[in-house]
Parts: sequence; structure tokens; C-alpha cells
Amino acid sequence: MTPEQYETILNLLTEIQKSGGSDPYRLVLYLVPNVGIIFGTTLLFFLFQWWHKQKMALIQSGQYKPWSFDIRLYSFFLGLLLTFTGFALSFVFILVLGSSMAMLGGLIPFAIGLGLLTFYKMSR
Repeated sequence: MTPEQYETILNLLTEIQKSGGSDPYRLVLYLVPNVGIIFGTTLLFFLFQWWHKQKMALIQSGQYKPWSFDIRLYSFFLGLLLTFTGFALSFVFILVLGSSMAMLGGLIPFAIGLGLLTFYKMSR
């Protein structure tokens, strides 16, 4: 780097530092994500608390019916979905980019889908 380039970069950085003082919009810009995270966490907390109270009220009144979850059927559905999605993504990535690391974007869901289909087949 030549001394002229160094001086130009140094001048630009000092101008940026002088102009970027305590602008109020920067404070708001930095606070928006934090407020969003706090609001979202609070909302989820009260949502889960409401679901818990609702379930407790149903249990106390004798109206609660536990729902059954068929893991085998769910693994079959999710396995088919991931296998075909992974196959399509792998096919497109191979056509467009050749053999590169982008193929992992298709091969990983393909492998997970095959694993879930294997679980479905083996769990009898």
C-alpha cells in the first residue's frame, strides 16, 4: 500500500468518525432488534403460560383428552418430503454448479429423508 492510499483511507475513516457522532436514529436503529427479541420472548412466555392454564383447567373439569401422535406415520411423511426435496435440490445444484459444496444443500435433506424412510420401514 502506498503512503497516498494510506492517507486517503485514514482521511476517509476520520471523516466517517466525525460525521457518525451521537445521532438519535442510530440509537433507535440499534435498539429495534433488542426490543423485538424482548417482546417476542415475552409473548412466547405468556402464550405457553396460557396453554398450560388451559390444559390444567381442562384436566380439572374432566374434559381433557390426550391426543396421540403416530411417530411412524409422521416419519414416513417427513421422510418422503425430505427425500424428494433433497433429490430435486441435488439435481438442480449438479446441473447448475457441477460438483461443488452447494450440493450439500440437497444431499443433507436427501440423506435425512432416507434415514426417516428407513426408520419407517424398520419400526414394525
